[in-house]
Amino acid sequence: MPVDVSSPAPGTYAAVTGASGAVGPHLAAALAARGWPVALVAGPSEGSGESARDAVLALAPDARLGYSGIDLRDEAAARRQFEAFEGAVGACSVLLNAVGGFAAGPAATVDAGFVAGLVELNLLTVVNATRAVLPGMLARGQGFVLAFGAGAASSAAPGRTAYAAAKAAVAAYMRSLAAELAGTGVHAAVVHPMGTIDTPANRAAMPDADTSRWIPVSRLVEAALYLAANPGVRELEVHGGAG
Repeated sequence: MPVDVSSPAPGTYAAVTGASGAVGPHLAAALAARGWPVALVAGPSEGSGESARDAVLALAPDARLGYSGIDLRDEAAARRQFEAFEGAVGACSVLLNAVGGFAAGPAATVDAGFVAGLVELNLLTVVNATRAVLPGMLARGQGFVLAFGAGAASSAAPGRTAYAAAKAAVAAYMRSLAAELAGTGVHAAVVHPMGTIDTPANRAAMPDADTSRWIPVSRLVEAALYLAANPGVRELEVHGGAG
């Protein structure tokens, strides 16, 4: 049975990583509006957990939230934090991996450390969070794990070779995970934003850009909730513009 995102089972919660980013708070608010207790996992900087909480409460004032600021590149830290959430709230039934990061540079000038850093930030964080909750989901026979890819992973992106490789790795990991989980009651999916996401940071960085084809954050939230409720769909491309 798929996870019923409109009505959480007693003793379960949803987790959102990258909760201090532009998309994470909206994902968390949408789940909270549907009655989910939500665990927010933000970055390791001081105050990031509180900032994530405040961003969600601005969107969903009645949200029931737990929060933490940790580095998900640290496997042991990820495991400890999700164990703490489980002890305080219950079982994780939904994991939305919104953690990630972008950086660009010509292939001739970026070094191996630059590439490795993007792989760690985009892929390793997803792997560690997923591994922290997956055994429990499998034991219960129900759960949903989501991650975000990028259009750069499937179409030419000059100057973004490292980022494209990192996001392609995320997509490949989620595809294989989805196949591995077939028949277990747990399913995995990936959303591919096929363009620039309409966020305050992107508008500030590109003040003269034509935003008419940018992707509304609300569209990504809708895609995530759709995938949670439809285990037969493992991937969705999300485009900007009208329609």
